[in-house]
Amino acid sequence: MFKTKNLQKIFRTEEVKKQRQFRYCILLIFLIAAACGNSRRPGLSDKDLFAQRKVDTLQESEQVPDFSDMETYVIPSGIKYKESRTVDPAQPPVVLDIANRKLNFRKFNLSDYYTKVQYVKLKYPRPATEGNFLLDKIGLYSIPMNEKLQRLISVTCQFKFTDDYIIAGELSSGIYCYDREGKFLFTIESNDIPITHSHIASRGDFTRYDATALKGFYGNITVNGNNCLYNLVENYENMICFYDLTQERRIMTRPFDGKIQGGTALILDHQSMADYVYEPVRKPKDFLFTFDLKGDTLCWFPNYNPPMPKVGGGSYSSPLPPDIYYHGGRLTIRQAFNDTVYRVVSPNRMIPAYVLNFGAYGADVPTFYRENLSEKLLPDTWKEADQYILFVYTQGTKSRDGNNQFFYSYYDKKSRQFYHFSERTSIPPEQFFMENPIPDALPFVWSYAETEDHQLRVFYTKKRLEEISKSKEFASLSPEQQNKLKTMQNELDDSEVLIMILE
Repeated sequence: MFKTKNLQKIFRTEEVKKQRQFRYCILLIFLIAAACGNSRRPGLSDKDLFAQRKVDTLQESEQVPDFSDMETYVIPSGIKYKESRTVDPAQPPVVLDIANRKLNFRKFNLSDYYTKVQYVKLKYPRPATEGNFLLDKIGLYSIPMNEKLQRLISVTCQFKFTDDYIIAGELSSGIYCYDREGKFLFTIESNDIPITHSHIASRGDFTRYDATALKGFYGNITVNGNNCLYNLVENYENMICFYDLTQERRIMTRPFDGKIQGGTALILDHQSMADYVYEPVRKPKDFLFTFDLKGDTLCWFPNYNPPMPKVGGGSYSSPLPPDIYYHGGRLTIRQAFNDTVYRVVSPNRMIPAYVLNFGAYGADVPTFYRENLSEKLLPDTWKEADQYILFVYTQGTKSRDGNNQFFYSYYDKKSRQFYHFSERTSIPPEQFFMENPIPDALPFVWSYAETEDHQLRVFYTKKRLEEISKSKEFASLSPEQQNKLKTMQNELDDSEVLIMILE
């Protein structure tokens, strides 16, 4: 974590009059700092940026400073502002009643939300002998944990859209910038990662990299406006880099956590960032930290999930990932094992936007690790667009071992109705076929799609198009759509990625 300045208030023992004057001065300075700080940021009011909240009685001793005894109060080390998660009365959170098993069925039709299609091709900017976009196989990089054990981290290629650019982050070679029409512009970071293995039969088609010798970008990108924030390694030290795409240069590079397997840096705005750190085992007390670009901690959002119970020996991790994405330019987060989706509206304020009500079917941390999950419902995939939310949840075991039952649902924002369009299927999102009735558009597999604001984007390689043409669903497509898919497949080069954009 960033190194921050420890702030302390030291009160000298003097005569009563001077002592009181000194206390009032300290209190005044503290209140002015809390009211001002970074609050002059464009677009954010003092009320929004440094929001205060009333807390439950059980939390009051930890969350609310006691100003009645200023001599004993010390500002928490490095933490500038108190967190707020209060509901916005003007926009109360939407509750998705998943516990109600009287399911409301309705077909999910893309033509209800989109009317036109656009295609963009991105060509891999390096020679074919140096690789390709990592979409159809998994990249694994190994991190030594001790003399005998190694940790394998799975990553794939990332595509991020900014106001004017498309960013492609590729573990095997670096980060590249294209314009919105797909023309290659420049290289942001060039990687140097020694390949130690190219294939192991028991793990299928993947490439393995040695992270101990990694130099450059290593697997996480977030964007906001025309700014890009990503993790990299320089001189064997874990760093984060804030990059201005318009100026084509770094505007900030700082150490980050000091470890290759560090956290996830997320942009809040042009002056601040966040780090999602929650892990039920390693960091059970922490949820989210926010920082300014200098590295000073602005706020700490503690974890309120129940703690993980004591279990037997072995290594435990969370197979239930969080949901982290941007909507309307705001960082949006649902913590793993939590039922609330938050919008981060300022460095110290999150507003509840959605609540996933699983009721008696929900599984908190103790339930997940110690009880039978055969009747429990677990979140799987959450994709939010301007007009709807696509949501997949499962019933059954903790992993994709063939015993899971998948439920496909969506929330229509206009009608404010929660629907299901597929119940109790064994087909996971990475295989679920989506019809596409929009003229001149292609069908796709659920997990190949991303929703962001007013667009839905689907990523295809030549191999992915070939797999669709060989699927059993292909025969049900119209002749025009079959021909369209085959034409796209024939015209797509092995070193290209095709992006379908629905608007």
